[in-house]
Amino acid sequence: MLNKKRNSLSSDGWLLEPFIDHSLSEKFDCGDEDLNEFFRKDLEPYEKELLTKTYMLFPEGAPGGQLVALISFCNDSIRLRDIEESLDLPDAKKHPYLPAVKIARIGVRTDLCGKGIGTHLLNMTKILFLKENRTGCRILTVDAYNKERVLNFYKKNHFDFVTPKDNAKNTRTMFYDLMRTIITPPASTT
Repeated sequence: MLNKKRNSLSSDGWLLEPFIDHSLSEKFDCGDEDLNEFFRKDLEPYEKELLTKTYMLFPEGAPGGQLVALISFCNDSIRLRDIEESLDLPDAKKHPYLPAVKIARIGVRTDLCGKGIGTHLLNMTKILFLKENRTGCRILTVDAYNKERVLNFYKKNHFDFVTPKDNAKNTRTMFYDLMRTIITPPASTT
């Protein structure tokens, strides 16, 4: 049996853990109808078909888990040639595709938007995929809505565009290199 704690992360009074009680999403409102529809109607069938895995964010110790945000992930890969200039990979480690995890959907409750919760959720996500790494995941990807507010949110959180070719489409593919999150210890002065 998998340890639930291994799939959970606690940070600064928040808990991120796998979403189990789908009845909690029935009234979830993040202010975007497409996302609301996914979380209310599509989330459970997507999980049953092993297409996504959703996590919930709530204050630690909150009774009943006071759902604050939802984030769904799925596996992905990204062509190295599309982002090679942004990475520092030794030649021996260069493969045509890099393993990635896609942020399939993310939503913060409307009454809590603009309070830094989305940024904290992304920071927790970065740590979650580095903690006890199971399969190797170098990159986080997202197909962000091509709206200035959304793109600025991801840029503020250090995501980069994969290509300028999608700048007129409904979504823009962006990525974050998880190696940026790993803290390198200072060089020894001895």
